[in-house]
Amino acid sequence: MAWDTHAWLNEPRHFFNANIFYPLPNTLAYSEHLACTAMLILPVQVYFGEPILAYNLSLLSTFPLAAFGMYLLAFHWTHHRQAAFVAGLIFAFTPYRFAAIAHLQLLTFQWMPYLLLFLDKLMVAQTLKVFKTFRVYGICFILFLVMQCLAAWYLAIYTGVIVAIYVMVAHASLGLTQDNRSATAKDVALHVLRKFCPLLLISGLLILPLAWPYLSIVNELRQARPLNQALELVAVPTDFVAAAPFNYLFGSLTATFRQRPQFTEENMLFSGFIAPLLALLALFSPATARPKVYALSIILLFTLSLTFATPYTTLAKLMPPATIIRVPPRWIIPALFALAGLAAFGVKNFSLFPTSYFLPPTSYLLLPTSYFLLPTLLLTESFSVPLPLAPVNNHTTLNPAYHWLAKNQKSNIALLELPLHSAPAPEYPEVKRLYASTLGWWRLVNGYSGYTPPRQPKLAQAVAEFPNPSAMKILQTLAEPLPLFLLIHPDEAPFNRSHWEDALRWQAERQADLLPLGQFGHEYLYQVMADPSRFSQPPVAVFNQTIKLLAVKFQANGVLLYWQTTAPLPTAYTVFIHLRATDGFVRAQADSPPVSNHYPTTAWPVGEIIQDLHALPATEFDHLAIGLYDPSTAQRLPAFTVEGRRLPADALIIPAP
Repeated sequence: MAWDTHAWLNEPRHFFNANIFYPLPNTLAYSEHLACTAMLILPVQVYFGEPILAYNLSLLSTFPLAAFGMYLLAFHWTHHRQAAFVAGLIFAFTPYRFAAIAHLQLLTFQWMPYLLLFLDKLMVAQTLKVFKTFRVYGICFILFLVMQCLAAWYLAIYTGVIVAIYVMVAHASLGLTQDNRSATAKDVALHVLRKFCPLLLISGLLILPLAWPYLSIVNELRQARPLNQALELVAVPTDFVAAAPFNYLFGSLTATFRQRPQFTEENMLFSGFIAPLLALLALFSPATARPKVYALSIILLFTLSLTFATPYTTLAKLMPPATIIRVPPRWIIPALFALAGLAAFGVKNFSLFPTSYFLPPTSYLLLPTSYFLLPTLLLTESFSVPLPLAPVNNHTTLNPAYHWLAKNQKSNIALLELPLHSAPAPEYPEVKRLYASTLGWWRLVNGYSGYTPPRQPKLAQAVAEFPNPSAMKILQTLAEPLPLFLLIHPDEAPFNRSHWEDALRWQAERQADLLPLGQFGHEYLYQVMADPSRFSQPPVAVFNQTIKLLAVKFQANGVLLYWQTTAPLPTAYTVFIHLRATDGFVRAQADSPPVSNHYPTTAWPVGEIIQDLHALPATEFDHLAIGLYDPSTAQRLPAFTVEGRRLPADALIIPAP
């Protein structure tokens, strides 16, 4: 959602090139784009700049929007406010919605009731030839159809199923006009299709730009979860009485049903007991309501059947693209829509029965009380505490490394964070990287999405041995065309902070291809240097005829020295750095063996470029004096210019930056 807003306002032509899995293209299509939800919350995202706030408000808004939409639709169907209110409660607050609380894309089905409401009005208007009203309802129909399809592609498929069945069954007779009652079913179907074709065509043209990128990778998306893997998640009958563990009333009571083999959170399909009982009462609907009851019943039975193995497999064979619904139990979502609609008719029928059918005539005053009890019972069934929400800090509490990148580098860089989590290992830690990237919108080599590209597991395996040479070679290939930064999290497994601090850190920081930018909190930030010509210039000094000082580089975290030896060194020398005033007075010094005493000169291979960082004391100085000495004798090594001239005091003088 945050990327949608950023792309629309800054780089709309690259909307689908989200900042994950760099440098792969079209990465937004690896999951739901959530464009409709992002568009509605865009003002909040722009004003506050906080994705967590925008997400939470979007999540919370699905409940009242779903409830109100179903209320309007059910009232349109039944003209009964109590029935409409109950239907709204069922649709918005069914226990399954809380079981699926982690999936915003599944909860945004709130536009479906509005869509059918205007579909009904549209059918009546075109039957009565009220052309002006038809145009208004047609616009509303297109609006809500596009909004629902662009909320999530799962929901778009559910929308197509519901609308198709509803039109074919509930409106089979609405094409008949008063002067054409002899029309056949075929005539009616052609009449309805002719009226709807322009509306569907316009809707399709509006949806196509956001659907086209998915069509280009649909085979990859299907292969990511083949049929046999999807069948591992199919429902069994007991799943429909398996409530989420945090359901206050039924969570512990249904724990046994959650313990079957292959049960996952996707199989918590409990929808309460009150709603199905109310839906059964819809069977007693009068003739005028039966077309809609039949349509809803068919939708309910058809979509519920697809949560099971055999119907899902049959559909997959008949319509292979349907397997894009990779989790069969999620077909309960359109089923719950039909269940809420049927419950509305059931409540109305209950209220129309003579009181003697259920209560003694003298007890008819208890019926209004039952209307109060129904909502109470429904909400009691759904009451879920505490919800499994993840505590997330806001932008201000992110690691200082992210703020440094956002301030100094902006979005014109790529960032790789290690360890890199990818399938088959759990990928969830990558969510933190995505959230942090919204601070500066840098291109992120990491990623987390509904589809993991084949490159990612291979890359994770290749960089797992960082900082060995093979991992560094991979990093350098990623450092073009954008500069590549590397953020290390030593506290995250499989890293071990002690091993990192004692060994791996120094193996990394002595490599000239990895520029250390500093320690930010508990994390370490580097830049991968891919330019091989950096050290093509002559050395700035030569010590003892064998040790070259190739370059000196000042940084905020100290001074970097780049060494290279032309012969094996038998002695472990110490580097001295004197901070001098203008008159040569030494104000401070930073003497230490190379690489913080983790890479003695006796271990230097011939020809290797060694990067050596020295932190400088916080004091003002005019210039540095740099050299080497033997700690056992305190004798400085002879220092020369590249032309062979001996340097005074055997030290290289470098002006302060």
